[in-house]
Amino acid sequence: MNPKIGKRVLLVLLLVMVLVAIRTGYILYQRTRPFTSPAAASAPASGYHPTSDDYITSPKIFPYDLKSAAKEMAGKTVWVRVGNALPYYRYNPGSHSADLAHKVGVLPPLDQLQVKDVFLQRAPVALAPGQVAIVHRQILAVFERPGQTGSFATSIGTNTGDDFQFTANDNFFFADPRELYKHWPSEIWSAIDQHQARKGMSELQVSFALGAVFGATRGEYGDRTAQYRSGDSLFNVTFENNHALAIVEQKN
Repeated sequence: MNPKIGKRVLLVLLLVMVLVAIRTGYILYQRTRPFTSPAAASAPASGYHPTSDDYITSPKIFPYDLKSAAKEMAGKTVWVRVGNALPYYRYNPGSHSADLAHKVGVLPPLDQLQVKDVFLQRAPVALAPGQVAIVHRQILAVFERPGQTGSFATSIGTNTGDDFQFTANDNFFFADPRELYKHWPSEIWSAIDQHQARKGMSELQVSFALGAVFGATRGEYGDRTAQYRSGDSLFNVTFENNHALAIVEQKN
């Protein structure tokens, strides 16, 4: 073979090998990258940025029937997580029942309750003619409130037949929120104790002050206007980057 032709062939082979190596390296690089869908790639970044608060969790309970619920809750102190949303009722120790037809009120946010017992009670139901009654019962926790005489009851779940559904972990803290979030400034806790929302508060802090969100505009958590009911007022709180920018109170 002509030496010049041999050199050219060798150069071509070397070039092909280099191109193959580059292509192989690129494929391996692509396979090691995390998958991102086209929709996610084109979507705007969320305005909410996680904080240390998002990694704080309260202890939980894991009841599966009435007996286990009583064992988990009786004798414990709990704090209301979902404020101004949970109705509570007078409890009669003599009849071991609650007056579910007449609520006393709703439990305010972070209200401290001393749980005494857990029991089942059939929920009142109105049947239309011809309807067959299915026995639905409320799982109720008996508690006492500091500064209020007597005993009360509130729902911690429902029971139908052998099926028990508990809401206690969603509705209550099983550790003192003031200890869980002790890194918050004293002025924030002062506003929370007075059930007042203030500018600069996060959505979580406002919920501790005013209770559960009853309605909200479109938008992500921390970037929307949320509505709260507290006392005799409605509050519309506008958040941006998880900070309250505007607070509008409407008297009922």
